[in-house]
Amino acid sequence: MSCKPKALPEPKPMGYFRIDLPEHIYQPMDTTLPFRYEQSVFAQTDIKKQKDNTLWMTLAYPDLKASLRFTCFQVKNADSLRKLMISEDKMVKFHYQKADDVQYSVIHDPESNLWGQTYEIFGKEVATPFQFWLTDSIHRFVRATLYFDETPNNDSLQPVIQYLKEDALHLINTFEWK
Repeated sequence: MSCKPKALPEPKPMGYFRIDLPEHIYQPMDTTLPFRYEQSVFAQTDIKKQKDNTLWMTLAYPDLKASLRFTCFQVKNADSLRKLMISEDKMVKFHYQKADDVQYSVIHDPESNLWGQTYEIFGKEVATPFQFWLTDSIHRFVRATLYFDETPNNDSLQPVIQYLKEDALHLINTFEWK
């Protein structure tokens, strides 16, 4: 028996589980969609055509419990393109109530006939921390949003958000209209 008094339990500091993320590895994708791109080898692709000819694509990351969800619209005229762009702006503004900050980046590549915008939405409880849209300004409009299969706690998810944002930016940088 020891003469030392028993140590009282000490509270452990607040922390999060360590998330080991794989190295970024990409592969070219040329699907039935009107564009090609490079995506992560860790993403699983699912494409569905809707009755109105809108195309839905999901890049699922099962190990990270996350997905990038795409919608591809046909642009009928300049007014329909304007409405799609306004709709995207409204979708981002919806997150303002939970967001601490929103950072926009413009995509402007006339050589590739590619224009668009990325939105990085910061905040602990923001449901979709990264979104973007791309257009050729004449025929097509693609929007994508990052979702998690968990209740948002972006403090603990930050390494995963950053990892998936890098994948999304790589996809944008390799994006080509057919």
